[in-house]
Amino acid sequence: MADKSTIEDWATETGLVNDVDVWFRNPHFGVKEEYGQVAGVDTLLFLVDFTSPEGEVLATQGFSVGSGWIASEDGMSISHPTRKNVVGSSMYGKLIQRVVKELGVDMSKYGKPTEAKSWDGRGFHIMQEEHTTVSGEVRTSPMPVAVLEGEAPGAAPAVKAAPASALEKKLTTMATSMNLPTFQKAALKMKEVTDNEDLLASILDDSSKCFWGSNQAS
Repeated sequence: MADKSTIEDWATETGLVNDVDVWFRNPHFGVKEEYGQVAGVDTLLFLVDFTSPEGEVLATQGFSVGSGWIASEDGMSISHPTRKNVVGSSMYGKLIQRVVKELGVDMSKYGKPTEAKSWDGRGFHIMQEEHTTVSGEVRTSPMPVAVLEGEAPGAAPAVKAAPASALEKKLTTMATSMNLPTFQKAALKMKEVTDNEDLLASILDDSSKCFWGSNQAS
């Protein structure tokens, strides 16, 4: 009869990432062949690298997003023709609810759930858990059970915004009290504006991201 050490040498593992600290890196929306199709359509997933504290990629995990969602911007965002929010019964919905409702993470400061970048650099302790799919099938998936503090390996350090200059404060006040054409005309009379190419371009821009547009919600 084989001794205990021999039996342990021949033991196997699940290969699943379990009971470890990971950082979410390279988040995006896409498909993976092994996840199959639903009604003949490839299953859209939220895909993310589980990275160890040392920076090693342990696995690329997929969380199904649900039917009808469409990926765009090279997988950086998703949209739905009729829905605004992700369905809670999808695995991505379960991930959102776990992190936001159960772990209490204010994800709104990182972006929107439809934007993959919102998850980049978030750290969690992961455990494998059983979940019942929409079709009634029981599967095991890794889910966050605790939040990690600090920065993810390789993440760019947080940059504090420089305090607004006296000129920017003046322009902001003007932007909130004038319509766009009036604001642009008034700003173009200021030498400090015409001498600053970046600021001038932002003021002359007519899109919602221009200086005037970005200050309308202030």
